[in-house]
Amino acid sequence: MSHRKIDLSAAVSLVVANMVGTGVFTGLGFQLLSHQQAFTILALWIAGGFMAFLGAVCYAELATRLPQDGGEYHFLSKVYHPSLGFMAGFVSATVGFSAPIALAAASLGTYAHGVMPELNGTWIGTGVILLIAAIHAINLSAGVSFQKVFTLIKVLLIGFFIAAGLYHGNTQGIALGFSDLSGSEIMTAGFAVNLVYVSYAYSGWNASAYLAGEIVKPEKNLNRSIVWGTLLVMLLYVLLNAVFVMSAPMNEMKVATEGAAAFQPKEVGIISAQYIFGTWGGKVMGGVICILLVSTISAMIIAGPRVIQPMFGKVPALGLLARTNDKGNPVAAILFQTLLALIILWTASFDSIMQYIGFTLTIFTTLTVAGVIIYRFRHGRPEGYKALGYPITPILFIAGNIWICYFQLTSKTTESLIGLGTALLGVLLYFISTDRNSTTSN
Repeated sequence: MSHRKIDLSAAVSLVVANMVGTGVFTGLGFQLLSHQQAFTILALWIAGGFMAFLGAVCYAELATRLPQDGGEYHFLSKVYHPSLGFMAGFVSATVGFSAPIALAAASLGTYAHGVMPELNGTWIGTGVILLIAAIHAINLSAGVSFQKVFTLIKVLLIGFFIAAGLYHGNTQGIALGFSDLSGSEIMTAGFAVNLVYVSYAYSGWNASAYLAGEIVKPEKNLNRSIVWGTLLVMLLYVLLNAVFVMSAPMNEMKVATEGAAAFQPKEVGIISAQYIFGTWGGKVMGGVICILLVSTISAMIIAGPRVIQPMFGKVPALGLLARTNDKGNPVAAILFQTLLALIILWTASFDSIMQYIGFTLTIFTTLTVAGVIIYRFRHGRPEGYKALGYPITPILFIAGNIWICYFQLTSKTTESLIGLGTALLGVLLYFISTDRNSTTSN
């Protein structure tokens, strides 16, 4: 067990750091295009948190029963077939981590530019990615310590911002009562598509499952890190968005739909902070949010290579990417992920990539949660951790995600089809490598 370096606090910090990042500081601007009722906005974040919690308790059971690095790659390979696991791993390598790293870096650059307009946001994001990748490539222990410190700072600063916002009060006079929530608003394509932004903001609740093989006492700490981390983030998200809508005019936080800034992320954190603390206070808070996004980038740079390394190690043509240093650190996978993130950062549209990520990852989290039911059917009830509320929890999670995917496929067809194409490319790569392995063995 000596190789296990990640304790419970580090595992929780990974979950929190993966979740709290780009989505919560950019999603509101896009959601306001469809919804102007404050409680409808909060309902989105409550619903997204509820879905994340349902997924978290299910993942926690499967991860506890199959405690090995790889996340969905490992789970789906064991529960279904190695080809499906490889597809999930390929999507995680190309979409699940590299693209969110790029989006977090883009958001960091946007906020940095908002604080100091003379800065080039893209170059700032590039520098941060390279610096953090270098830290984690050199030494995992140093990277984990870095992660703990930055995540603690992140939670404390968000807590301070929430407290200041609540003390500042509801200066916009918005209604926060349940009676202001319209059922007709919920059952719309706009609500479902906005849940993609929210789901993206909550993505990362399964982060510690990707490093299950390196967590101390995974039979206890793995499920705790997933569930505790998810509940903490849900509380922070709902309160943070309540502060946003109570402190600043919605029209100022809404993303533009025309001109050069069309559908680009809006610095809702800076806008809200300016109304709470004043102009200079807003700039300071913008700098603070940049620090928070550093933690998000760091967490994904830790987790992503733990999918890439075991998966590509089974493909002869990609074996180079599975190489580790003398301490077992997946340096080649870190470099590959970093390069891919930089390419996305410099070439991709923020909104399209977020929708692309949201749809694609939802498919595989749904399959993984369904795997909890299948694994129980084959092997019986687990002796250790059991998913809370089983079988209602996995059924609700699966049904909710199918509903979201249906509306996204019809409303954001191009992004959804590109996501499916990425997954199919992973299957093609799997069967090509399998055929070559068979040919070689013959």
